Amino acid sequence: MNLQQYGQLIQYPLRRWQFMLLTLSLTVVVSMMSAFHPLPMKFLVDYALSTRPLPIELRSWFEFLAITPTPAVLITGAAIASLVLYLLNSALDACLTWAWSTTGQGMVYDLARQLFSHLQRLSLRFHHQHTVGDSLSRLTGDTYCIYTLTNALLVSPVQHLLTLATIGWVAWRLNPLLTLLSFAIAPLMASSALFFGSYLKRRTQQNREAQSRLMSFIHQTLTAIPIVQAFGSEVLNRQRFLNLAEKTIALQQRAVLVNSLYSFVNGMITTIGTALILYMAGQLVLLGTLTVGSLLVFLAYLRSIQGALRGLLVIYGQLKSTEANTDRVLEILESQETVRDRSGAKPLLAPVKGHLKLKEVTFGYEPDRPILQNVSLEARPGETIALVGATGAGKSTLVSLIPRFFDPWHGQVLFDDIDVRHLQVQSLRTHIALVLQDPFLLPLSIADNIAYGRPDASRAEVVAAAQAANADAFIRQLPQQYDTVIGERGATLSGGQKQRVAIARALLKNAPVLILDEPTSSLDAQTESGLLEALERLKVGRTTLIIAHRLSTIRNADRIVVLEHGKIVETGTHRELLAAGGLYQSLYRLQFPNAWQGLAL
Repeated sequence: MNLQQYGQLIQYPLRRWQFMLLTLSLTVVVSMMSAFHPLPMKFLVDYALSTRPLPIELRSWFEFLAITPTPAVLITGAAIASLVLYLLNSALDACLTWAWSTTGQGMVYDLARQLFSHLQRLSLRFHHQHTVGDSLSRLTGDTYCIYTLTNALLVSPVQHLLTLATIGWVAWRLNPLLTLLSFAIAPLMASSALFFGSYLKRRTQQNREAQSRLMSFIHQTLTAIPIVQAFGSEVLNRQRFLNLAEKTIALQQRAVLVNSLYSFVNGMITTIGTALILYMAGQLVLLGTLTVGSLLVFLAYLRSIQGALRGLLVIYGQLKSTEANTDRVLEILESQETVRDRSGAKPLLAPVKGHLKLKEVTFGYEPDRPILQNVSLEARPGETIALVGATGAGKSTLVSLIPRFFDPWHGQVLFDDIDVRHLQVQSLRTHIALVLQDPFLLPLSIADNIAYGRPDASRAEVVAAAQAANADAFIRQLPQQYDTVIGERGATLSGGQKQRVAIARALLKNAPVLILDEPTSSLDAQTESGLLEALERLKVGRTTLIIAHRLSTIRNADRIVVLEHGKIVETGTHRELLAAGGLYQSLYRLQFPNAWQGLAL
């Protein structure tokens, strides 16, 4: 594990330092208590069940308590001591489990919260390159790495090292030779960990990627369930699911095999070490240099020592396995926000007019492949500008530069004569309302969807916005009216109803700039007529940019801008462009082959 890499995550345990301190303190106590567990057994075997005299320290305790140390008393004392130690250790262990669980889960949620926040700020380009399923996998699964890392780098080492130190010291007092033999297996176990470490990391990484692909496929399929059912793709998707699941299971089986081999090798090393120590300890008992009670205690200590050594080596395996998860989390956290507040960025101050200018803007999504080329455009306050052109002409790309979803390669985008790169992103977007072809409604109530841009809006304001958007009538017919929770992406509403809710959302936001990206392209003529009426109300007093393939929706625009291959080729009113005989006229003739000439006159 690269400690510099982990350094980026150190903030999460530090945020919960009080619980970390409690966890470490309890770990110290529990580790030290482990040295006392076998002592009642030695007391029973060496003194209660034999004629060996009590040590002076124990004899003085019985004299102080005025108790005669008969065999029955000693047996009872050993049993009581064993029970007390068990209860005390169980209580401490429960407290430790609670403290560490609280701390660890808190760190996981802290990391997930920051990852989620960062994902929301990353550019649209990033989200186009990463599937939702992959992001969900990192957010819900890989964030657990902070729990494993903190445990492996701090909590577990403290516990195991203290156990080795405490028991090692007591074992050394019992017999130095056997203690040295107990620790002699450590280099062999370390070699095993180093050998298997790279395999563990690689298998874990492959397994996580396979799980991510499977989750992405499930998400994509369930999101597109109407298309799946319409085209009868259930059987095909089932087979694809089985193929992905089989690959995931195969990778998991390989990972299990590597872990099993690793455990087998370590088990063999500890078994051989135990056999050697049993042989030596038996010889010492026969020679009279080691009591049977001390032998039993030492064997208990041997199990603890081997367990602690195994624990330290398991930490290495955990770190190698967790590196894959950590890499996936850090890949997101280290992804640069291509659009972010610059140093000294300022908020938009009132009065905000909504005066837009694009000056010689060039932009594209891939290097050396510009979508827009030296585009200059001005939209004055209260003016409606329509953008038309063939698919791929750059219309949606152009409007995406205004709320800074992207920044241009060259040129400027000005909002009230201020370069948008000098404005705070949140402040800029507060003054822009969007109505898209796909309204992107959330699985919340109708009221919450309308108030999404203004969560502090009153119910009266929400209702007023819905009425202005011609949405109030159908909302009143829903089971819970404005409190009706709609399906994901508005699946329980029709296309026209979803667009009315989106228009109400934009109305309630009351922003000076309005962007309409083909808001009626998928609607029938009757539904479109009602929406156009609502849009006319929405556009009043606002600077409006509207993208439309249906030219009938933009005839009343103040100006129509025609784009072709990322360049503005025509500008004018509906009548002016029809009379010019250029690309706009060609597009109009395609849509209205019989009536275009009469309408132009």
